[in-house]
Parts: sequence; structure tokens; C-alpha cells
Amino acid sequence: MKQLLFVCTGNTCRSPMAEALARANLPQGWSVESAGLFADGSPITAQAAAVLAERGIDAGGRPSRQLTQKMCEAADCIVCMTESHRQALVSAGVKPAKIRILGDGIPDPFGGSLEDYRACLGAIEAALKPLLEELAHVDQ
Repeated sequence: MKQLLFVCTGNTCRSPMAEALARANLPQGWSVESAGLFADGSPITAQAAAVLAERGIDAGGRPSRQLTQKMCEAADCIVCMTESHRQALVSAGVKPAKIRILGDGIPDPFGGSLEDYRACLGAIEAALKPLLEELAHVDQ
């Protein structure tokens, strides 16, 4: 089974939303996780959970997870939300070939309104579609 890993800052907004959307649409042979560069065990934000619920997706109740070297090594594809996340991973020794940025980058909605979170989820969804189509064609 191949592993897809989404990475953002705190693992409370973007990466768990991307994980939840991807989980519902993953190609066969892939599993998905998410983590944050500075996660502290906080739950997914209420706004992120609410916009996922609007789509009929349960955000789950797990706390945010700190990204580890082990997670990076286990992942076949690491998807960052911004260029700065990608740079942090490369600086930490993660192979650049494993890393990509979701779309043109996904702005952080943390502290924003429900509309900000809806816009973020829409941007994630639009960028996920071609990524998941590409992963479906990767040799198992």
C-alpha cells in the first residue's frame, strides 16, 4: 500500500481537510495521513469540521499530529500546502522528489470565517482532483 501524506503548519485546518477529502476519493492501493510542522495536539478547528460536515464528511476526532521523520520516510508522496512547508521538509533532509505543493499553494484559513474555510476547502478540492488522478496511474 502506498502512503500519501499531507503537511501544513498546525494540522488543524488545511492538511486534515485535504486528508478527509482525499480519503473519500483515494485511488486503490493508497492510504492517507496528515501532520503539521508545529502541531500541538489541538483538535481540528470547529470551522474546518463544519465545512467538511457541509459536504457530508466526518472530520474525525483525532488531535493534530506533529510531523516526524518516520512519517516522511514512510510516505511515498508528501503534499505540502505552501512552498515554505516544502522548503522546511527539504531542509530537514526529506528527498525533494517525494514532495509537492498542493495546487499553487493553499492559504491558511486559521482564525478566519466560515466563508474563508469554505474557500480553502474549495481550493483544496480543486487541487486534489488532478493529484488523485495522477496517483491512480502510479504503479502499485
